[in-house]
Amino acid sequence: MIQRINNIDSKTLYALYHKNIRIKLINFPITYLPEYSYLRGQIPRGWEGTGYTWDSVPGIGGNPVVARIGYSNYGNMHTSINLELHETAHAIDRYVFQNISYSQEFLRIHSREYNSFSNSSYYYYPEEYFAEAYAYYYLNSSTHETLKTRAPYTYEFIQKLPLRL
Repeated sequence: MIQRINNIDSKTLYALYHKNIRIKLINFPITYLPEYSYLRGQIPRGWEGTGYTWDSVPGIGGNPVVARIGYSNYGNMHTSINLELHETAHAIDRYVFQNISYSQEFLRIHSREYNSFSNSSYYYYPEEYFAEAYAYYYLNSSTHETLKTRAPYTYEFIQKLPLRL
């Protein structure tokens, strides 16, 4: 998990550190953490009708970023290509780049490419699309190329983000 997070460019990781954003890798429900205890029993957006609450969700991208150990891969109670990268990307979006997923520049890219990137309606939300595309960019060479092929403008946007720091 740590090695995958370490794939993120060093300027961005330093920006997370500089803004005092912490990443916690845990082996218990995220709602056991004091920071997220208020979510106990609550149903997350996109999980309506599943019978699950935040008590079952394996990660969250706030401050701190939290990812459960053993839940990294797609299908382990989430649909992200990689849990820790996806959740870390939410913090990068929100805290490092001040919600760049809602910038006019990114919204234009999102509306153009989110359907070709994935058939999941979850990526209709710009912040979810950003986080997942970011995970694809940094997970490995195969997912990196998938993003480049399916969403070239998103790929270029993420590639150039460190230049904004």
